[in-house]
Amino acid sequence: MKRDSIVRKQMLLYMTTIGILILILCGALAVIYTNHYMGEKKGELIHQGEKIASAYGKAYRTGNLSELTHELQILENYMEAGVVLMNQDGRVVLTSPGFDDVLIGDEMAYDDMTTAVLNGEIATHYIKPGEVFDTPMLVVGYPVSEGQLAGIFMCRPMPEIEASLMEMYQMSVISLFFVSLLGLIVSFLTAKYVAFPLVVMNRAAKIIANGDFEQRVVINSNDEIGELAESFNHMAESLQTHEKVRKDFIANISHDLRSPLTSMNGFLTAMLDGTIPKEKQEKYLKIVLEETERLSRMTQGIVELSRAQSSAILLEETNFDINELIRSNIEVLEPQLKEKQVRIRGIYDEESTMVRGDRDKISRVLQNLLSNAAKFSPEFGVIEVETTLLDKKKVLISVKDEGPGISQEDQKYVFDRFFKSDMTRNEDKVGSGIGLAIAKEFMIAHGENITVKSEEGKGATFAFTLKLAEKE
Repeated sequence: MKRDSIVRKQMLLYMTTIGILILILCGALAVIYTNHYMGEKKGELIHQGEKIASAYGKAYRTGNLSELTHELQILENYMEAGVVLMNQDGRVVLTSPGFDDVLIGDEMAYDDMTTAVLNGEIATHYIKPGEVFDTPMLVVGYPVSEGQLAGIFMCRPMPEIEASLMEMYQMSVISLFFVSLLGLIVSFLTAKYVAFPLVVMNRAAKIIANGDFEQRVVINSNDEIGELAESFNHMAESLQTHEKVRKDFIANISHDLRSPLTSMNGFLTAMLDGTIPKEKQEKYLKIVLEETERLSRMTQGIVELSRAQSSAILLEETNFDINELIRSNIEVLEPQLKEKQVRIRGIYDEESTMVRGDRDKISRVLQNLLSNAAKFSPEFGVIEVETTLLDKKKVLISVKDEGPGISQEDQKYVFDRFFKSDMTRNEDKVGSGIGLAIAKEFMIAHGENITVKSEEGKGATFAFTLKLAEKE
């Protein structure tokens, strides 16, 4: 067991708790046992006092005191207690055989108890060793009103009572020991049971940390540990997906960088060594320029995404007409739309909808959504761009296409950087997979969100919200 393991900590907690409970229980049982046992012994002595009083009354009426002496002998043997009889003057007149006769004629030493008995009350007193007897005694005085006799004092040695109590204490301690041992065993097994899933997840986490993202944990539990295991597996699945996306991106970006660089290098080399004549160099220089612009756009997108994810986005918010912005972005896409004979249908809730936000960044979001819709739309397809007032504070902007759609699994990652859906990968030859990730970061910076709804083979709908501008 590790020094700082959770099992050790739980065991220390259980042991401390059990120890405190045992101490409290022992103290409570000691008080309860003592009070109960002493109460029983007092009750027994009082009961015997009644019997002796009855026997004395009978002996007094018949004049046969020998029967009383015999009764005292029997009670002394049965109760293991001595008996002292006191007259109305407070003097000892008779004792049981176990006491020395020297006590006869002496006054009772305890004024409070003697007075209480003479007044007809039952009294109890603890006599310390050496005061009257050699051993400590529990003395119970019982009043009698028969003849000259005034009280009966029954004396039981305290060591015998304490020995009986000690036996009960020992039995209680032994029982508590075995109960505690059983509790510790159960606590250890419980701690191991609770810690086992954590150990499994810890091992799996180390394996994942070494790059094996296929590792999963199997824990059948409906409690918080089960939820943690489910979250762990979801994390591992997400890491696996991101790792796949990363590798795909590296492969794609390597290809996207290699192709233009290779062609640029070839064209420039050919121009330098004279393979391409001077009258044709302008044509190839334009191709080189287009490739450099493409590389510039790619690197700029990566820089913007990095800046966005580091919370370095600065918004220049103004009031603008979102409908007018949509129309201007549609005009920019006309060459791409004509190539595939795709039509765009604008559906506006109002002729003019003023919103508050960074116009340039919202334009970038619209460019990305419209460009993707045009890219994945089939020939002669229709794209619908719609604005809908949700309430007096927000407007919903949606872009719907008739493309191949996005699977439910891919929808979880469509806004992740460098992600490309398997269903659209063949149609997206030049995209780097960061456009939607940038769009999402722009919307988060606005305090809004962007969502996707899609069914395979039935197109996709991307939508985002914006705050309405306050009316002046």
